[in-house]
Amino acid sequence: MTTDSRHTEAVVRAIDTMRSGLGRPQPLAELSRAARFSRFHFHKMFRELTAVTPARYLAALRMAEARRLLLHSTLPVRHVGARVGYQSPGTFSVQFSRLVGVPPARFRDLVRSLADERSGARTPPRAEPGRAATPVMALSTPPRRGSLVYGCLIGDGSADLWRGRWTVATGDSRIPLPSPPAAGEYAAFLLVVAEGARHADALVDDVPGSYRIGRGVLSLPDRRTAVTVHTSLRGPEPTDPPIVALTPPQWR
Repeated sequence: MTTDSRHTEAVVRAIDTMRSGLGRPQPLAELSRAARFSRFHFHKMFRELTAVTPARYLAALRMAEARRLLLHSTLPVRHVGARVGYQSPGTFSVQFSRLVGVPPARFRDLVRSLADERSGARTPPRAEPGRAATPVMALSTPPRRGSLVYGCLIGDGSADLWRGRWTVATGDSRIPLPSPPAAGEYAAFLLVVAEGARHADALVDDVPGSYRIGRGVLSLPDRRTAVTVHTSLRGPEPTDPPIVALTPPQWR
């Protein structure tokens, strides 16, 4: 077994541990034991393979399950929060709003109203052209016309996201990303919902084939320098963070 495959298997074991225990605390020591690496080496290789830290990944998994429960169950919001590891309803609401973009109850109303809508059924606002220093994701192949494209950045050492907005792909292979507030290291993601795919399939239920992603690491030396991240679109892999959990349920 190669070193790369051994590291991938270790990270997947840790992710499986996360998924199986979303309702309880999961300290780094426990996750590193599941991976069978020291905490230091586990944290390093986890970030190298997923582009985010274990804590960010776990938060996204919890939000993904919370979104699913809000759409498909009648559980009160406080019970949804408890199911995914938040004993304080207030803390859950704040964290959900911070990561997803709207409070849990508002999300439930919005996603249920959009659940059967399909990509391409209406035209969302186009992303405004970026300034000279706006980061750009350069794709090897442009998204198909009619797809919906969404970009976001996750900052190093922060749960905050810098969001773009939904836009219709026009065959352009250069997709503007949101401008972060400061220089630093960022994980950059694109989410492309295939034309005709149900929004709920792509953004809540993670149905295979309903969306593709692009991923890269963005190093921003200052806010005046234009930065381009080169990547290709592909289906999600086991080590990809559930970026679908961090997208808004409506067009901004």
